[in-house]
Amino acid sequence: MLNLRFISPYKVNKSPLIMRFGDDTGPVDPTLPFLQANIGIEVGSNWFNEQLLSNTDLLQWQTDSVKNEFITAFKQPEIINEQSTIDWHQAALVAANNAIKWGNAGYVINVIQMPYIITMAIEYNEKDFNWLTQLDAEQTELKAHWHSSEALTTSRDQHWHVKPLLESNELVIHYGETDKQYICYWRNHPFKGYVNLEFSEPAQMHNGRLVLRFNNPDKVCYWGLPGGLVRGDDDVPTIDRKIPIEPQIRNTYIMQPTIDCVRVSDDLKILISSVSYSISRGQFSATCNIKFCSRIDFDRALGQELKISINGYDFYVICEQPSTSNSFANASYSASCRSRFALLSAPYARATNYANPTAKTLAGIMSDILINTGWSLDNQMIDYAIPTGAFSYTNLTPAAALLSVAKSVGAMLDIDNANKTVSIVPLWPVMPWDTESAICDVILNDSIILEHNTSQTINQEHNAVFVRGEQQGVACKIKRAGTLGDKFASDVVDSLITDNQAARQRGTCELANSGNKQQATMRTKIKADLPPIRPGMLVGVTYSNSTYKATCDSLTINASINAQGAITVSQTIKVISNV
Repeated sequence: MLNLRFISPYKVNKSPLIMRFGDDTGPVDPTLPFLQANIGIEVGSNWFNEQLLSNTDLLQWQTDSVKNEFITAFKQPEIINEQSTIDWHQAALVAANNAIKWGNAGYVINVIQMPYIITMAIEYNEKDFNWLTQLDAEQTELKAHWHSSEALTTSRDQHWHVKPLLESNELVIHYGETDKQYICYWRNHPFKGYVNLEFSEPAQMHNGRLVLRFNNPDKVCYWGLPGGLVRGDDDVPTIDRKIPIEPQIRNTYIMQPTIDCVRVSDDLKILISSVSYSISRGQFSATCNIKFCSRIDFDRALGQELKISINGYDFYVICEQPSTSNSFANASYSASCRSRFALLSAPYARATNYANPTAKTLAGIMSDILINTGWSLDNQMIDYAIPTGAFSYTNLTPAAALLSVAKSVGAMLDIDNANKTVSIVPLWPVMPWDTESAICDVILNDSIILEHNTSQTINQEHNAVFVRGEQQGVACKIKRAGTLGDKFASDVVDSLITDNQAARQRGTCELANSGNKQQATMRTKIKADLPPIRPGMLVGVTYSNSTYKATCDSLTINASINAQGAITVSQTIKVISNV
């Protein structure tokens, strides 16, 4: 029992308070406490322990090209929490919990593409097949080996086989004249494949991906005609897309010619007594001469756009230059006309200057010339690149500029006045030395040839020519195949010769113009099965004892009505061939 006795009053700021223990005999020092042998000590250590998340393996197979890609992405989650309890009485590790999560954030791609082989540039639209691959997982084996807190080995075996399912709704069939060649196609695997993935260490955080590429399936090839997946009969002839226009040979031809002329603006009928329409390869518009039946028709047509129909074929002209002739009791009214494309020339269109401010192609420059004119371009020449500032012209109308560009690459203008389309075609669609093996556009026989006249011109023959550009051009030697290339023509220099294709096209045209030529002038009819023969067409002629092929150089159509009302319609063509 501890007794506290206060023997004197409390005084402020008096210290310390002395406590003495003992009996009445005097103070005694307190006894020290007795220490036990072992004192318990607890230590709590909180460690981050990663949280076990769900494992997700996503495999998606899809085919899109002839290769197989296997992409596997690994992702390791952040460590969230780990608790560890340590007893100081024991030196050994009692418990350790570890959780490692493997995640597949990517996907597997199996892409197969089966393009069709196209040997003719009929269309440039190839069929795209969409394939859906159904995976039939026959066996899935997962092996996970754990030792202490470190994942030593994790392996996964995946066995599969591919079942393609066609899901295509669109099919484009290419047809035309083709040659035999080796046809190869891919077949499905005749055996089942497998993928063995082994993971020997924990994944690390990274943004890359694992790409697995597989060998191509078996390829089967055979010699035959190209086609689709199903092999056709090799002895079946291909479809010939180019069919010549050949009028039937008859003993008697019954003709019912017609001539009609209307004003395009309001379809007002214009009476005419005769018309002559001419076009050649070197012109950008046709020329026409019309004779009217009266002064009223003459006044109605002057300065207007007319549509002339001859035996059902339409021709669009602009009535430009009037002409009158008066004599005793007789007056005639006529006018000179040009085709509709003349609206892009003087005096209807102003001359302008042009220089390509950026790099363009040949078709791009010609499209710039026709911009905001209402006419569309159909380029049938080989297109090529033209550097910045390589081409320019000064004081030219759109029609003259387009003709100049066409002549620079050995081409001509084929005008469709009805649809307002300008086609850029080669001046010689078939080379004069290759006509024997070419298919004709029109075949004429002596039963429909009313007149046939021939003449020859003597020119120096060339088999090689140097074609050069200017500051940004190329220089090429163009040689006719199968010759020595030792007879040179005059060098050709043009600013548009900026590519080998440009030089080849222009040089080929120059060589085709050389050599001795035979010119034949023929007059024939215009019928339902014999339309007007346009310049550039390859014409096969059978007359008397001669048979030859020649290129049409010019066309003239004559139609007239006599005093008795009889209508006469004919066309006269001039064709050129090598001799």
